[in-house]
Amino acid sequence: MIIQNSIEETLTAIDKEILNGGKHDKRELARKLLNYPAMMVPSVQESIIKAVISFLPVDSSLIDPFMGAANSLVTGMKYGFNIYGQDINPLSLLISQVKTADYNDLNLEDCLKRIINLSRADRNDSVDVNFNNINKWFKIEVQIELSKLRRAILSEENIVVRKFFWVALAEVIRNCSNDRTSTFKLHKRTEEDIQNRKISPINTFLNISEKSIIDIYDFRESLLKNKLLKNGAYIKSAEVKWGNSKEQIKTDKKFQLLLTSPPYGDNHTTVTYGQFSYLPLQWIPVVEIDESITMDYLKVINEIDTNSLGGKNVISFQELEDRLFSKSETLKKYFDSLIFPDQKIKARKVLSFVNDLDITIDNILEKMDIDSYQVWTIGNRSVNNLEVKNDKILTELLESKGILLISDLTRDILSKRMPGRNNFSETMNKEKILIFKKTF
Repeated sequence: MIIQNSIEETLTAIDKEILNGGKHDKRELARKLLNYPAMMVPSVQESIIKAVISFLPVDSSLIDPFMGAANSLVTGMKYGFNIYGQDINPLSLLISQVKTADYNDLNLEDCLKRIINLSRADRNDSVDVNFNNINKWFKIEVQIELSKLRRAILSEENIVVRKFFWVALAEVIRNCSNDRTSTFKLHKRTEEDIQNRKISPINTFLNISEKSIIDIYDFRESLLKNKLLKNGAYIKSAEVKWGNSKEQIKTDKKFQLLLTSPPYGDNHTTVTYGQFSYLPLQWIPVVEIDESITMDYLKVINEIDTNSLGGKNVISFQELEDRLFSKSETLKKYFDSLIFPDQKIKARKVLSFVNDLDITIDNILEKMDIDSYQVWTIGNRSVNNLEVKNDKILTELLESKGILLISDLTRDILSKRMPGRNNFSETMNKEKILIFKKTF
């Protein structure tokens, strides 16, 4: 008689090295299309999917309401899930569109040749975009070459082709700007460093695009190998949208698996996705990404981060405490341990983040099916030299809503690109993977 392991036993048996991200190809599942911040490692997510998939119905659907670089979604595609993702960052939407697109009958190599030839033949030295402090972030010769690339991409007739090369251009913009790319926050290089750098956006674009074409074809080949493509198209549904998950999840579908990692912390103590995306988005027309985007993210550097979890607070902190401390004893203990007034002021951003996360969880639960599973990857941070136990706080928030924790895994962060330190906190070297089940 064959006895099937419980889901808890199956999860516990996951290879520790795989869970830590130690056995992965950095190009796996188009992961290197754009060096997006804090990307989850597909092989880690894959190990979780393989553990839970036998406990899910046939033709299940997967959701990621903080999709980022869409690694959770493309991993789900490899296993035949219907996938849905959304994110408040337009750059996240663009890269997610590119990773989930149908490239049947499109010769990206020929498109790249046309774009490069047009750019190099372009004798127009005008700069096609203008924004506050453009000369601070780009040398004039870089602005001219980026404008030539921009015009060449816009000359392509197919929107799928244009989006693919907008992503390549986004990476070029970051690498050719005057920003120090060692951090996700915008920090200008020294004048000496700027003047000594000799870099051609067109040559950089060619190099990045060639690698990106290989990456996307490799991913498509993995889908084909698993018989998940028909006439070049993914056989299940794949949908990505721009949206603030704190306000709503923009689909009527129900899901059997959530696979996500929220931007844990707050916009002072975690990755500043908006700052990371600010310069690339200045060069990419918003209508090329999605005409439904209403946020004026080009106006100020922090616009995206301000609208993200923990970015702003609209009710009093006394109301926040009253609302949250009854749900999370761990959060209450953290605030009770703060002695000095300046500590409490600095930690209020944490309170705002937890409140926004709690609201978002309610929106997510409306879309989760009965007997569905939720996989949350989250890390703890030190703020005010005291650990904010995000894993415990998240667990208590979900348990207050009747959601059961069924497994608690710990992974060492070996390859998730994160900032090392910032002025507010020391970042983590471990993450928790928390698996919950909704039974109602």
